[in-house]
Amino acid sequence: MLTDNFIQDFPKVDLHCHLDGSIRPSTLKQIADIQKIEINDSIDEVNQKMHSPMDAVTLEEYLQPFDYVNQFLQTKEALEIAAFDVMDQAFKDGVKYIEIRFAPSLSTKKDLSIQDTINAVANGISRAEKIYDITGNILICGMRNEELSEIGKVFDQSKGITNKVVGADLAGPEPDEYLSNFKSVYNLLVDQQEVFLTLHAGECGCIQNIYDAINEGAKRIGHGIAMKDDDKTQKYVSDNNVFIEGCPTSNLQTNAIEKYSEYPLKKWLNQGIKLTINTDNRTVSDINLTNEFKKLRDNCDMEYSDLIKLTNNAIDGAFTNDTIKNKLKELVNKNS
Repeated sequence: MLTDNFIQDFPKVDLHCHLDGSIRPSTLKQIADIQKIEINDSIDEVNQKMHSPMDAVTLEEYLQPFDYVNQFLQTKEALEIAAFDVMDQAFKDGVKYIEIRFAPSLSTKKDLSIQDTINAVANGISRAEKIYDITGNILICGMRNEELSEIGKVFDQSKGITNKVVGADLAGPEPDEYLSNFKSVYNLLVDQQEVFLTLHAGECGCIQNIYDAINEGAKRIGHGIAMKDDDKTQKYVSDNNVFIEGCPTSNLQTNAIEKYSEYPLKKWLNQGIKLTINTDNRTVSDINLTNEFKKLRDNCDMEYSDLIKLTNNAIDGAFTNDTIKNKLKELVNKNS
């Protein structure tokens, strides 16, 4: 039986977690204090500014808290503290492996270079790894609403900085059929080293974005919820062995689904889709992976075998080496 304690203690994997959407409000206040930036709001008010409503009308409304957070993430120390904080949360959530994604360009508004931002996040992850039994890696995001030349600089300057960088992504507002404009920029990173491609597609945008992402070589799709009622697209995803980074709570907030019970957990697993479950934004969505699985248990009849399958899917889809994957599978087997 899937008890709360069993889910909490079960070794989990989080493949879709945004740094700036997952910092604790108390940590953000700490970061502001270090920079001598005054926040007059109470911790409850800060918390409210960092949360998206459960009924955001659009994806853009859901993303508004990021503007508030990123103004404080403009120093190396701030980024390192933020990355350590997310690793600390994940460890306490029972996560054994996490890929933290962030957009370096959003932290270069003052004096930092792209390389500075990546090294700072990597340092925060590495510091946590020395303390906790958890492994973390980095996904570099280009922001779809920025100029192509600027996105190109981000990916080009991300090469060869640290082996913690394992993947590339495009994030932000999702226009219909957006991918044709971006291939030249993400390939600056993907084609030059052993870095994999995951793409936000079908989060709120059109189904064609999912096809385009797969055709462009994405190994994983962020969200993909737009295909929930489209059997043809689901078959295409399954036939191409592409992993789905599912984020049910986030999808509920953006109105991609109207209630948790609409999340196609059983349908996708039964169709052979390599579904994984993730947090997306721990603070913006007020969720952790333990509670995400509890909601699926309570609303989508998630069973023990589903939890095992979802976790093994996440391990198989992780952008990491076989040594780490084998260690994670041993942990799952030991707890099965």
